[in-house]
Amino acid sequence: MSYASKSLNTLLAWAVACGAAIAAPAAAPVSPITTEAEQAFWWGDFAALERQNALLRQPGHIAADGGSDVEMFRVGLNRVIDNHVADREPYLRELEALTLQWATEHPQSALAHVLYADVLVSHAWSYRGNGYAKDVPPQAYEEFQTYLQRAAEYLLAHADVALTDSYAHNILVRIGMGLGWSAAQQRATAEDGLKRNPEDFGLYFSVLSTMLPKWGGDSRSLDKYIRQVTSQTKATYGTGMYARLYSYAAENQYGHALFEDSGADWPTMKRSYEDMQARFPDSPARRNRYAYMACLAKDTQTLRSQLEELGPRVDASKWGPNPQRSLEGCQRLAAKS
Repeated sequence: MSYASKSLNTLLAWAVACGAAIAAPAAAPVSPITTEAEQAFWWGDFAALERQNALLRQPGHIAADGGSDVEMFRVGLNRVIDNHVADREPYLRELEALTLQWATEHPQSALAHVLYADVLVSHAWSYRGNGYAKDVPPQAYEEFQTYLQRAAEYLLAHADVALTDSYAHNILVRIGMGLGWSAAQQRATAEDGLKRNPEDFGLYFSVLSTMLPKWGGDSRSLDKYIRQVTSQTKATYGTGMYARLYSYAAENQYGHALFEDSGADWPTMKRSYEDMQARFPDSPARRNRYAYMACLAKDTQTLRSQLEELGPRVDASKWGPNPQRSLEGCQRLAAKS
């Protein structure tokens, strides 16, 4: 048995012992691409992951709902990397050993190198947590910085291979957020990734995260960026990226106060959603977000029409912070004459 196989068996043992959800059914529909990637990762089938990644990096892999197939692939990978086990430390150490072994055995594989760096970044955030920096114990914050630095140095040491895949640029932007890289440096990193794969639209969302006020950005610069990206992606999405990026900003920063605290403009967003619905009608999730945004904008007519279109496909999870109560309030607003 190879070291990788031993490491994988130990990883699976830790995952089972700690109650991890290995290929467990999800409450919401999961893309077959995500499931395939997750299962191949769990069972140590790196060859299958390499084939899937190579295929999905080719042009034209846009899903029927307008999403990115390669992004769904990465969601599957991160369902393993970020699995919620009770004791993260031994689990992550085993995962580091496995992915480093893959990178050693496949030195010309960008994916192998990036997976190892991705695990290091996840390990970093296990120390950092998702709260305020002031609440992180000093030793934990030091480990957070150390792991991010290790990931950055590893990717740069293998740049001739790793940076041929825009997945590496996504990881570098995440690293830059934690290490305090300048906004210009992070944006340049994303732009370099888009040269490698112009359809890796996840890079736009990665950069947007760095521009949120909680990461030192501001609403004016954010609005300017969103409008630029909307123009750059017009050939594929029309004006759709305006709605998608501002929806992401609401989810990660502004919440119910999107139209009060950001530069989001409801008439522009409404046209953007209508454009996306015309181009990619097969997305109940997006229609739920459209209805929620109409509620935030207090556009009762649009809210009512979207709820009617959704019918039984209303999904409370898409309705912002405290989603069930948010949905109930919006339904009451829609019921008003």
